[in-house]
Amino acid sequence: MPAASPSGPTRRDPRLLWIVALVLLAGRVGLGLYEQRHPPQKPDRVSWVEPADAPEIARRTGKPILYDFTADWCAPCQQMRDEVFAEERSADALTHLVVPVRVLDRQREAGRNSPMVDSLQRAHAVTAFPTLVIVDADGKSLGQLEGYPGVQGVLSWAGSTSMKGRITDPKGVKIRFP
Repeated sequence: MPAASPSGPTRRDPRLLWIVALVLLAGRVGLGLYEQRHPPQKPDRVSWVEPADAPEIARRTGKPILYDFTADWCAPCQQMRDEVFAEERSADALTHLVVPVRVLDRQREAGRNSPMVDSLQRAHAVTAFPTLVIVDADGKSLGQLEGYPGVQGVLSWAGSTSMKGRITDPKGVKIRFP
């Protein structure tokens, strides 16, 4: 009598492969949840200038100063960092328009700010984050933007506001806008 042929696969059940697949799947789900709560930070592409050096650089380059008043705990600030300051095109555009200065508020984390941060916040009446302020080399305010209106909103505002401090008449005299 001939041997009965097995009905079904002739190999043993690959339990070890199933276990490995489940471990890998669980690891990927866990990593996804971690990344959702702790998104990776993109590198900042703006070459930030120290506040004390900004007026001299602004005079030398003819560009106004952009103060980025920000805080680590501020969600819109983080979004602006990722979408504006970490993106090559928008970071390059800002660098060509202004002398960028980051003013990081540490009140919540450290209980106080440095004297420079305090004086800049008082001088520009900063009460919310993020706040962008553009001033000329002498510190005269050209404009202020509170909140984050998106990439195009920031670039459009920075472009038009920075031009207020740069336009000159044919005789070389700077034209000031109200």
